Amino acid sequence: STPIKWYSKRQNTVESSTYGSEFVAARIAKDMVVEWHYKLHMVGVPVIGPSLLFGDNLSVITSSTIPSSSLMKKHNAIAYHSVCEEVAADVVQMVHISSSINLADILTKPLNGPVHRKLVHPVLFRQHG
Repeated sequence: STPIKWYSKRQNTVESSTYGSEFVAARIAKDMVVEWHYKLHMVGVPVIGPSLLFGDNLSVITSSTIPSSSLMKKHNAIAYHSVCEEVAADVVQMVHISSSINLADILTKPLNGPVHRKLVHPVLFRQHG
């Protein structure tokens, strides 16, 4: 009973680190959450509590959720402040997810056979119940 949007697109910018690219992805996800909150509100569906944004980069999650953290990379400032603003407003909540259960890693990381099969199986072979 929860809407899920799976989104995949090549980023428009080239980042020199995973920290920067993860913040760009978090900003894009945050923009989609705000868009969905607005759409649901317009059709009369109440949104209770923050939406969860799952990520596997602990540095990004820590930087966006702890108000006293400082940004060391100034070229990521727009994405950083945009995400932190929505976290502070309790619109989104950043949550760490391990690579062993992260479905997004199917297409983005080299995984060993058992982990890959464990993640792919529910996506490809859905059981009707």
